[in-house]
Order: sequence, then C-alpha cells, then structure tokens
Amino acid sequence: MSDIFQEVEEDVRRERYEQIWKKYGNYIIAAAAVLVAAVAGYQAWQRYDLTQRQQVSDRFSQATQTAQSGNLPKAETDFAALTKDAPAGYATLAKFQLAGTYLAQGKRDQGIALLRELVASSDPIISSTARLRLAWALADASPKPEIVTLLEPLTAADNPWRFAAQEVLAYLDLKGGTRDAALAAYEKLSQDTGAPANLRQRAAGIAEFMKANPPNGAIGAPPAQAPATGAAQSQGTKPK
Repeated sequence: MSDIFQEVEEDVRRERYEQIWKKYGNYIIAAAAVLVAAVAGYQAWQRYDLTQRQQVSDRFSQATQTAQSGNLPKAETDFAALTKDAPAGYATLAKFQLAGTYLAQGKRDQGIALLRELVASSDPIISSTARLRLAWALADASPKPEIVTLLEPLTAADNPWRFAAQEVLAYLDLKGGTRDAALAAYEKLSQDTGAPANLRQRAAGIAEFMKANPPNGAIGAPPAQAPATGAAQSQGTKPK
C-alpha cells in the first residue's frame, strides 16, 4: 500500500514541476543566462583591472628608475602623467615623487605647492608624510615659526610621527645657532627607545659630531699646555 502512495506522490510532484516549467521555464533560462553573463563579465573585468594595474605599476617603476639614473626631466614627465591617469594610490605616490623631482631640479615653487596639496589630504598618513617632506624642504629657507606650526599636528606625545618631527626641529635649532638646544634634542632622541633605530643612530651621530666640534672650531679638548690644533669644522650636518 505504501508503494502506491509513493507512486501517486511522485506523479503529483512531477506534474507540478512540469506545470512550473511550462509557466516559468523561459524566465528560468533567461535568469540563468544573465547569471552566466554576469559571472563572465566580472571575471573579464577582473582580468582587465589586473592588467591595467600591472601596467601602471610598470610605469611607476620605470619612472622611478629614470629618476635614479639622473634623467630628471624625463622622470618629471612620467610622474606627471601618472598623477593624472593612474589609480588613486599610484597617483598619490607619483605626486610625492614628482614633488621630489621638482625640488631636485630647483623648481622649488612647483615642489612646495605640490607638497602643500598633499598636506591637505584627508588621509592622515598621506598628510603626515607630506608635512615632514615639506618641513625638510622649507628648513633652510623659511622662518622657524612657520615650520613649527606646520609640524605641530605631529608633535603630540601619542603621535607616531613625533620623533621624525622632533628631528626636524632639532635641525632648525642647529641651523639657527641654538647649539645647546639642538644638542639636547639630538641626545634625547638618541636615547628614546620609542624612536626608530635608524633615527636614534643618526641623532647619536650628530650629537657626537657636535660635541667633538665646539663653536670655536677646535676638535676635542687640547692637551694640557699645548696649543689647540685642528682646522675649524662645520657646526653640523643636515640629516639625509
């Protein structure tokens, strides 16, 4: 008896499927075709996007190599093109490189203007990086208060960029002739375990150089009852 009920149930189910297919079959086929087309289109777009990004990456690498080889006018042209037609990430990197290329060629106004544009970015990483680059670009020609104001957002005690900002400020003291303040700042940086290792090493080297080259130009302390020797030395060097 159970077999009969099962057969009847299967017949009813099959009849329902046939009715559904007759009524909605065309729609089901169309929907399946659209789904297949969408998947194929998405995969094609992914391949295209990957190809485009690889091409942009190659262009950026080539422009960087051109700059490193010394062909700055050609590098300037290449980076300028990338700032206009590359995806946002590469376009931003190209702007940083273009600013550096401008400055290296003595095109100060263009370089400074581009860095100021990057400082205005809503991305804190881009803005902070641009502030530091701009501060170093202005360090030898602009008043200290202007650079202090520029770096102020980075000098908070919990800001990860504070050590790099402090290095710029120490250089400003050294350049401005405030040697004691500069020496104290460099020594503090060299001993701060929170600062990056390469920055600590650089600060320690500059501090040692300053102590070995006092303002009067003597190198080290002269022997007792002996004349001081050694040529006058520079008061300090700007970190690279």
